[in-house]
Amino acid sequence: MPVRWARVRNLLPVLSLLLIACGAAPPAAPIEPSAPEAGKRAAVHPPGCRGSGSAVAPPGSDEAARQRARAAARGPDRWGKGYRALQPPPGFHAVPVSKDVADGAADDEIETTPTPADLVAKFEYDDHEYISVVVQVFDHPAARPEGQSLFRHAAKSFDANGEDITDEMADDSFVNWFDRVAEFRDEKGRRIVEWAYIEKGCERAELYERFIEDGEHLWHVSMEVMPTAPEADLLLWMALFFDAPLGGPAPADRRGLTGKQTTR
Repeated sequence: MPVRWARVRNLLPVLSLLLIACGAAPPAAPIEPSAPEAGKRAAVHPPGCRGSGSAVAPPGSDEAARQRARAAARGPDRWGKGYRALQPPPGFHAVPVSKDVADGAADDEIETTPTPADLVAKFEYDDHEYISVVVQVFDHPAARPEGQSLFRHAAKSFDANGEDITDEMADDSFVNWFDRVAEFRDEKGRRIVEWAYIEKGCERAELYERFIEDGEHLWHVSMEVMPTAPEADLLLWMALFFDAPLGGPAPADRRGLTGKQTTR
């Protein structure tokens, strides 16, 4: 009996991920009813889809994971090396963002995928059967209008609901579109905005994004996680993709969205 129970216990993490992927809640502690919830916003669904998402287990506070993430980001081969020199962390692989036609190859032999003009790097996670992670790095022109906050510019220009923002709306009126938002500067004075929210459509997805004004560049890093991932992994990935390339700080309230169920 002890051996059989040990085998069952070892299968629980896999069972949890299977249940999440299928839209059911995993066998974990319930979400505290007193936990704060972000304000709701207009739902954004993939065409032809109307999913409600799935509940997942709430995270625990893990300061040790934050420290490990910070230490990994500050490695000499990563810290401050720039986004064009960014190498995939363990578990990720780089995805070509452009493809040239090989000499002598027929056009119909080459598969082409439209690539956004500002996309400079793309990475995918392939270290887990039930977790999908796609990271994209964009190099936009730094064209923020004078007097406009970086948060407002990023939301209007790159958020799915940006077209709903009018000149009459104050920044605070759409902060609750996101589960968390941070706007700050690094030690070099560069403006930074970082936000996160949950998209609910056919499948649950967590979206983490960071924007950094760097001279004539507006670096935009997007990390989509489906359906979710362990908090320690999320913190590590954000440190490596968001902080390390330009040597920037993490916001004080950075965290994963496990357990959140807000509709976007």
